[in-house]
Order: sequence, then structure tokens, then C-alpha cells
Amino acid sequence: MFRTLLNDCSRLIIPVINEAFHECYSGDEKVVFSPEIHILNQQDGEELKRITDSRFTILGKDEKKFLYECESTVDSSMLVRIFDT
Repeated sequence: MFRTLLNDCSRLIIPVINEAFHECYSGDEKVVFSPEIHILNQQDGEELKRITDSRFTILGKDEKKFLYECESTVDSSMLVRIFDT
């Protein structure tokens, strides 16, 4: 659900990045998401499908990459982490 929210409302990511990393994006920059589904080939020939956290690039004056993680727990709490890479 969190990944869908990010993809459907990508224009709202820029104000969050501005606040968290003291950036000055105008909101006109393009947000490009990286593939989140990866296929891992195992030694026994099996393939595992792994869904990763949300990785995206903001294309503006410079190109900058970010990782956005959301972890929910059984007690209904949620932890959100944002990294610039």
C-alpha cells in the first residue's frame, strides 16, 4: 500500500525530501522510480521474487537518488526511513 501511495502521489515526495534533507526543489522536477521487483537466481536453479523498498531519482538541476522504506509491525506502528544515496 505504501509503495502505491508513493507512486500515485509522487509530486508529494518532493516537499518531504526538501524538509528531510534541506533541499530546495521547486516541485517541477521529475521523480523516476526504480524497479522494485527483482528476480534472484538460486544455485539450485530456482528463482526467487524479491520486492524491495521504494527507490527513486529526482531529476532536476542535478540527479539525486533516494531510498524510502516503510516498516509496519503487528502493534500497528509504522517506521519510515528515508536515505539519500
